[in-house]
Formats: sequence, C-alpha cells, structure tokens
Amino acid sequence: MTNWPRRVTVIDVTPRDGLQDACGEISTLQKVQLIQELYAAGVPSVEVTSFVSPRWIPRLSDAEAVARGVAEYPGTIGLIPNFKGYQIALKSGVKAVTFVVSASQRHQQDNLRMSLERSLEELRQIHSANEGAGMQIRGAISCSFGSPYSEENITATQVARIARELVASGVSELGLADTVGVGTPQCVSEVIDEVRKALPQIPLVLHLHDRYGIALGNAVVALERGVTRFETALGGLGGCPYAPNAPGNLNTETFVFWMHRMGIQTGVHLPALASTREWLLNALNTSAEAGVAAGEDQPSRHEYDEDLASE
Repeated sequence: MTNWPRRVTVIDVTPRDGLQDACGEISTLQKVQLIQELYAAGVPSVEVTSFVSPRWIPRLSDAEAVARGVAEYPGTIGLIPNFKGYQIALKSGVKAVTFVVSASQRHQQDNLRMSLERSLEELRQIHSANEGAGMQIRGAISCSFGSPYSEENITATQVARIARELVASGVSELGLADTVGVGTPQCVSEVIDEVRKALPQIPLVLHLHDRYGIALGNAVVALERGVTRFETALGGLGGCPYAPNAPGNLNTETFVFWMHRMGIQTGVHLPALASTREWLLNALNTSAEAGVAAGEDQPSRHEYDEDLASE
C-alpha cells in the first residue's frame, strides 16, 4: 500500500511564472499585495519574481521593488539565470534563489542564451560568492519530462546527469519542471526514480504545467515516490515565453483541494485562496484560467466554505 505523506508544502509561483506572460498586467503595488495575500492564506513559500533582464521578461522589470516590498516574509524565492541575477537577488532581500537550467539543449539556448556548461560555470561562481551570504541556492531543470521541440528526446538518465551536476555545483534542493506539460505518469515516475537513485538525499520539488488535465495525476505519482514539495499557480496561470505552446501551471486551488480531500495537510486556507484568485483575475482584467477547462468555473470562496463545513 502507498505510504502517503501527512503534509505537503505548496510553493506558489503566481507572481513570477503566473505573471510573466499573463493576459493583462498589474502594478508593482498589486504584485506586493498578491504576495501578501498568498501568505495570509497560509501559503508557506512564494516565488516572488525573476531577476532577469527586462529585455527578455519586461513584465518582471520591477523585480527589485517587488522583492523589497515583501522582504519581511519567510520563504520568498527569486528565479535567477546567472551570477548577475544572483547579485541583484542578494541585495533585494529574497530568502532563496532558484538557478534554472534546461534538459533541452535548444530550450537552454532560447531561454537562457548560453550553453549548459556555461550555466554550470555561472552556478559555481554563485556558490563560491554565497559562502559568506548564506542564501539558499535551489536548482531547477526545465523540460525534465519532455522537450518543446519534436526533434529532441529527453531521457531520465539525461535529467539525472544534469541533476548531479547541479548538486555538485552547490544547490541544496532540486526542482523538476514539466515546462510544456507533456509528462505522463510513466515518464514522471521514471525521471523521479532515476534522480532519486543518483541523489537519494536531495529534496525534490515538482513543477507541473497542466496540459489536458494530466498534472494532478503526475502529482499523485510524485506523492507515491515521497515528493512533498510542489510549485503551483493561482488560476492555472503561467507558461514560458521561450517554450512554444507551453500551458499554464497546475492550479494552486485544484492541488490544495485534492490534497485536503486525500487527508494530506497543506496549511492553506482555500476560501482565502479563492478570494485572492478572484481579485487577481479581476485586476488582470481576464477570466481566462489556463488550468480550467473551457466553460468550467472555479469555485468561489463561499462554495469552499460550504464544502468544508460539510466534511
């Protein structure tokens, strides 16, 4: 029988992944408010922004201001692609950074504009500079379960090799990302098993994009393998501007709701989460939620109240 975890950790990536290519924009103050409301709802960790050149991700050009606006909160994370991003993140007050590479050579070049070898050199420089700073350095592998490009075949062995290189270069936690939502339960299980075999002690994080509603099934496969940290986004928002046809993220509400149904604790208050999602979509002036089938409405905060009261 499966030994399900008693609790999982939700890392909400809405302010970064959810907003970087959303339909509509919000102000810096509204981004700070969004992060504050996520913490108020009980989300323990939030990816607040990405420290990249505004030329590549113009909607996150206010990264430093956003990070400073929530510097007092625990568990704040900033995504970084290089040493320069690390330097800015360090000054901005985030508690951790996620250094990202890709298992897809073409996506690595399109998204990061450097080879994997060059990225690893940047990471080693970050690790050396961070010895006196004490910031947590997380790693993430985009396209861990499949490439945006049909000519590329990404294997579990390949992902495990990159994972070993990231850990050897100084990361303390490793994210596996289904950037284009093509992972299946079989593929996800193979990759997790191969990475676990190579790095049995490293904590794993699963970052799922939701094509055809399969992300929740992939999350269950990960739970069966002891993964307890998951990155999600409100309303299923998100996607990678440099990965063709990337779908939105696994919906935070959907994930939290099903964890609670399974008797797995998250510490997140669903009605508060629903209220924040309603406010955010209204601020973005959109009702299009990537993680919800066409014509299907998300529950309101009042419906969550009623449902939870009946349990």
